[in-house]
Amino acid sequence: MNTPATTTDIATTGITRYKVLVGAIIVQLILGTVYGYSIFWEPLDAEIFPQVITQAQKAELEADGKDTSTYTIVADEQAVADQHNDQKSYLKYAFSICILSFAVVMVIAGRIQDIRGPRFTAIIGAILMGGGFLVAGAMLGNRCVSSYSEFGKLFILWATIGFIAGAGIGFAYVCPIAALVKWFPEKKGLVSGLAVAGFGFGAYLFTGRQLGALGYIEEHGINQFFTIHGIICLIGIIIGALLLKNPPGTITTKKVIADSNWQDTIRRPAFYILWLMFFSGAMAGLMVIGIVKGFAGGQLVAAAKASGLTLDADATKSLMLEGAAAVGWLAIFNAVGRIFWGSVSDKIGRTIAFVAMFALQAVMLFLLSRMDTKLTLAVGASIVGFNFGGNFALFPSATADLFGAKNLGANYGWVFTSYGIAGVVGIAAGNKAMAITGSYTAAFIFAAILCLISAAMAIGLRISQKRVQTQ
Repeated sequence: MNTPATTTDIATTGITRYKVLVGAIIVQLILGTVYGYSIFWEPLDAEIFPQVITQAQKAELEADGKDTSTYTIVADEQAVADQHNDQKSYLKYAFSICILSFAVVMVIAGRIQDIRGPRFTAIIGAILMGGGFLVAGAMLGNRCVSSYSEFGKLFILWATIGFIAGAGIGFAYVCPIAALVKWFPEKKGLVSGLAVAGFGFGAYLFTGRQLGALGYIEEHGINQFFTIHGIICLIGIIIGALLLKNPPGTITTKKVIADSNWQDTIRRPAFYILWLMFFSGAMAGLMVIGIVKGFAGGQLVAAAKASGLTLDADATKSLMLEGAAAVGWLAIFNAVGRIFWGSVSDKIGRTIAFVAMFALQAVMLFLLSRMDTKLTLAVGASIVGFNFGGNFALFPSATADLFGAKNLGANYGWVFTSYGIAGVVGIAAGNKAMAITGSYTAAFIFAAILCLISAAMAIGLRISQKRVQTQ
């Protein structure tokens, strides 16, 4: 015979689940700094690679009796810009590796979370993410490492803020979502959106010039920043993790969903449709996130030159820095989109929300390469971030809808592998488009077409699920 719940029990449960929500937001806020990685490429370019100068600058230095053997010599200013773009393309693979590691490790972490609970698993994530940045700061700032080849330094970067930090994100990311879906079963979309909004908003705080990473890096250097950020990740995620816990029993929903373990989940066609949809949405957003600072700055420089202005090095640098504002707008609306699409999907259904989100993203990607003012770039980045953020509220909710909440950690971990692959493909597609055509237009169009296909797949998934339910 079940004992009736007392008023005290109900009140305690209510307080506890909101503590879990606070803990979830803290964890996700710190994890979301991964979306601010684009601010690293400029200082790391100067840290890892030799200074690039033109033949004319080399002649001037040698005329003054200075040694030029440590410089990279190229023909002219355009060649200087091309050389820096090539170098940054190597640096950007740290972001791709981080995203891939994040997604692959989450498969393992999801299963551990389902068995050991969110607190234990998130603490592992704190140790790995914090450790990755601490090791990067210590090694790249070490005088012995300064004698390493460029590839040696790149390898350290890829291994630390790439693979190790990515693994930490993978361990910690799934824990808040899985716990909240169990505490708030009737508002899966909303609470998933609130939790992962922290992930989106984290990049905005991270990239700020006054209080965020950008200003700190300019004043103290990238290596010292990596050390400080590693400490913040370690302590902050642990604090958030200590607030996470699963509910004491099974919270029932109005509509009982049969729980599917991960082995059964990956055998179902619905899983692969969901996977492909997530791949398209993630690739589109990650492509823009990986290049947004340089892309926006480049668009402003190109527009200024097209208007007849002659830009010196300082003016060009100033416009490139103005392009960094797009990173902040994307981050803000990344967070807003998570709450909006999650909440709306609870009211209008996942399918309509998916179709609207993918269609809007496609339209914006078709238009993005034509934007060349601060206002239009801010609007474009905002809308891309808004729709990209929606993925992280809709897909965990849809995974719970289709396969149940009990094994959400493992099931969503498998769905999330699409995000890791999308990170690699998105960055590679953007770099390849720039190398071949001199712009990102082709890559944006390709991603837009994938988003339209995903909108159609969402409709197909809904039709197939209705057929299954009526059989």
